[in-house]
Order: sequence, then structure tokens, then C-alpha cells
Amino acid sequence: MTGRLAKRYARALLGLAHEDGTLEATGEELTRAVAAFEEPRLRPLVLSPVIDAGARLRTAKAVAAAVGVSKKVENLLGLLAERDRLAILPDIARWYEVLVDEQLGRARAVIRSAAPLSAAERNELIALAKRLTGRREVLATTEIDPDLLGGAVLDVSGTVYDGSLKAQLARLMKDMAEGGA
Repeated sequence: MTGRLAKRYARALLGLAHEDGTLEATGEELTRAVAAFEEPRLRPLVLSPVIDAGARLRTAKAVAAAVGVSKKVENLLGLLAERDRLAILPDIARWYEVLVDEQLGRARAVIRSAAPLSAAERNELIALAKRLTGRREVLATTEIDPDLLGGAVLDVSGTVYDGSLKAQLARLMKDMAEGGA
């Protein structure tokens, strides 16, 4: 339920951001708002069902002012506060990011490797992600995971391409255990 609900809010916000040409800026504002509401001292106050809507609304407006968001994001926060739905704000932000990526024709990738990659290796994996997705732009982040032993794992919009040494060894062990050729 919250996934569909969060997606509806994200679509509505996307429409507003599209109208005024602030797709990416609105996404950045959402990210700041999510981070503010995840602050440990604030989170229980905002998410507690015993806190009345007025207090949640005042808190949401104060947070909006503190993190410097646009009127449309402030209105979203106020609406969520009034309806006791601030808990789905992180889901709304994730859906918003997905919808903006779709609209702009880009994909997101996470590149995990056992050791830091050279610029050429990173660029090669980004080019591979572009070919695999057919997208003209790929936003990539890199992570170091020594457990991979070698090689890399490419996660492109939820599809994982595992070229790690760890995975290759696991496949070899499975083949040997099954007596395969």
C-alpha cells in the first residue's frame, strides 16, 4: 500500500516540478527533507501517532524552512504531516528519483569491486551499463567490497551482472560438485 501511495505522491510532485523546470532541484530538496526527518531526536516526534496533526504540521513547516525547500516540497511535507504519512517520505523520494530517471532517460548503476578501479575501468563499466540499458546517461557510484576477491559486480537499475572472482569460484565449485563438464 505505501509503495503505491508513495508513487502517487511522487508522480504528483513530478508533475509540479516538470511545470516549473525543477526536476533535479526538487529531488535534491526531497533528499534533504528525508535526511532531516531521519534525525534521531526528530523522528519519534514526527512519526508518533499520539502527536496531534497540528504539532506535526508545525514541525514539518519548521523542518522545511530549516532545510530550505521550495513551496511545493513544503506543501508536500505539510500534507503528509496532516495525514500522518510522514513515514512514507523516504519512499516518495525513492519513487521520485526513479520517475525522474525515466523521464530523463537515464539509469543508475552501482559498481562494486574488490579494489579501487582506474578511471578507464570505471568508464568501461559505465559504457557497458549504457549498452545493456540502452540509456544515454548512466549515473554510477562505486563501492569497494574486498569479499569479491577480484573482478566487479555491476548493478544497473536492479539487474545484477556479477563478474567477480568470488562468483566465478562459486560457479566452478558447483560444477565440480555436480560433476559437470
